[in-house]
Amino acid sequence: MIEMKLFLLMTSVIVTQAGTLRGECKGVEINGATYEEEMLYENLDRPYLLTVDYSTNDLYFSYSIDNDEDSSATARYNLDTKKFTTIEGVNNGFAQTVDQTTQTVYIGGSDGLYRYDKDTKRAVLIGAPSINIWTIFYKDVLYFSTYPSHILYTFSNGQITRFPDLEDTRVDNFIIDNDDYIFFTNTSGLYRQKKGTKDAVLYEVFEDFGVRGFALDAQGVVHACFQNGVYSLNNTEVGLKKIVSVDDAFGVAFDKDNNLIYSDARRVIRLKPTKDC
Repeated sequence: MIEMKLFLLMTSVIVTQAGTLRGECKGVEINGATYEEEMLYENLDRPYLLTVDYSTNDLYFSYSIDNDEDSSATARYNLDTKKFTTIEGVNNGFAQTVDQTTQTVYIGGSDGLYRYDKDTKRAVLIGAPSINIWTIFYKDVLYFSTYPSHILYTFSNGQITRFPDLEDTRVDNFIIDNDDYIFFTNTSGLYRQKKGTKDAVLYEVFEDFGVRGFALDAQGVVHACFQNGVYSLNNTEVGLKKIVSVDDAFGVAFDKDNNLIYSDARRVIRLKPTKDC
């Protein structure tokens, strides 16, 4: 009996210690897993519209320069070497996207569309020279929205075409998922619409701040960055699920290992799995 009591006491201690260790894990919890915050870069002014080139693990994003809301630049930050570079050759580089199949980086500026040459480390104008680009995304062709008209176009083989599904709809930020659903925003809210249709489904009405950026994770799930954090979106039913809370969030992306990256008003942060938690 004494041996049994001793065994139970030892078991209780082990369980208690295990519970304590689990309780001491600090970080951000997402879907039951714990992640630690890795500071990638700081002291920036509103890092915005994040995207990652999976072939090089380079993170591209824009940020305001000279404390001017109308003046911005595109940055390239390698997630492995931690090297930061400002891309030259773009007038007010603001939006960026990557064709992951060809590893081609595209940038939208205040006077057109650019392609980034990784060898010369400069951007080259490829089209829309008189158009102020607001947001861009690559899927089969290059899609872009404009400012201040907020019209959605496609760019292919040097030709600009108005996107027919949303030709009568204002489009601010947007993204297209693996099932060809386009998620887009305007002043009235966040919508989902199947490509090839005119049927838009309202996800969220904007009472204050709207979506500041979109991203796809490795499974093709759409994530949206609001001011108060990052949300995942369901394309089979209307729903938003908050993934992580952020104070004044500005952008979201995923690296080649599907780690979530987000930015706030001054920093770019990556969430990495915490070991032994």
